[in-house]
Amino acid sequence: MRLGAKTLSAALTLTAVIALSASAFAADKVSLRLPWLLNVQSAGYVMAREKGFYADAGLDVDIMPGGPNLNSTALVASGANTFGTNDVGQILLGDANGMDLVMVAACFQRHPAGVVSLEKSGIKKPADLIGKTLAYTEGGPWTLTKAMLAKAGVPLEKIKLVVSPSDQLLVNGSVDARTDFVINEAVALDLQGHKTSSLLPSDFGVDTYAEVIFAARKTVDGNPDLVKRFVAATQKGYDYAYTHKDEAVKAIVGLNNQLDPVQQTKQIELQESFVYTDFSRAKGACAFDGAVIGETEKTLREFGDLKTGVDVSKTYSTEFIPAK
Repeated sequence: MRLGAKTLSAALTLTAVIALSASAFAADKVSLRLPWLLNVQSAGYVMAREKGFYADAGLDVDIMPGGPNLNSTALVASGANTFGTNDVGQILLGDANGMDLVMVAACFQRHPAGVVSLEKSGIKKPADLIGKTLAYTEGGPWTLTKAMLAKAGVPLEKIKLVVSPSDQLLVNGSVDARTDFVINEAVALDLQGHKTSSLLPSDFGVDTYAEVIFAARKTVDGNPDLVKRFVAATQKGYDYAYTHKDEAVKAIVGLNNQLDPVQQTKQIELQESFVYTDFSRAKGACAFDGAVIGETEKTLREFGDLKTGVDVSKTYSTEFIPAK
């Protein structure tokens, strides 16, 4: 059957309208670069994707692992990725080096870096490290540990310091403690039968954030609606992940079968107190206070690798956190 001219014209018009409508509602493709390999530390983002929160917000999100040669700050600054996550210190250092990054959410209210020791060592407070041997490696945990010791009035000269990344030195008694991330390394040691204790700088007046979401300034200024939708959907993902932990662990292990489900289950349980504090329960998951960014900048200048001051007010925006 041959269509008449008017019928054909109407059909073509309808096809064009449908095509334009599909284009208008096509999801925005964005990528999120993690600070490290995929595990339950990233449960909030994974569940935001798995449960359709990103899709509902008109986003098609590619969650990409980080690693030793995959620096999230550099990749976002270069335009290779839309969003990234890392701790405040790394983003401030990036800004100090001209990366022009903007923090828009902070999902770990307390930083999980600190000092891990075997429980039998009796190390319960910073002063207990006096006369002990502490292993460390340069980086976030060591910077925050130095700040904690200074606040507690414990001179580094009274601690025996060893540079080493090995947990084995702790297990075999060669050192009494080491700087580490307590949400994963301490859990791994506990599962090996080594009961541990942890000193967290956040418990001794050193405040900073981890799992901070950031983007390049051109993204934040040029497409604020995209940023707002991403942050809101991520917040939903965090809330879902921590009210459905077993489901979150199953989803994560399904994406990375190298992970131990038992370890991941214990880790996400431990993480909850880092994500949900009185502040974030009142303001919403991933909400943050700019004053903490300022405190981190001071900590980095005194104890870390930040050699020049940064205009902190330009490094973050709290306007993208959904009002609660």
